[in-house]
Amino acid sequence: MTHSPAVERAFELARSGHYRSVAEILRRLSDDDRQALEQHLNIPDARRELILVCSDAWLSAR
Repeated sequence: MTHSPAVERAFELARSGHYRSVAEILRRLSDDDRQALEQHLNIPDARRELILVCSDAWLSAR
């Protein structure tokens, strides 16, 4: 599945290990990107996937 640039950017940020939560990533994005990501997060399991990537990277960075 191809994701929008906003969704790809969110996953890049999540993998960086600098963000502890999806809320932190949402705050980091521009308004347009935030809206695109929020739309993506309505897909079943999408939010959970981003949460898991975020927490794994956060813990690995510590």
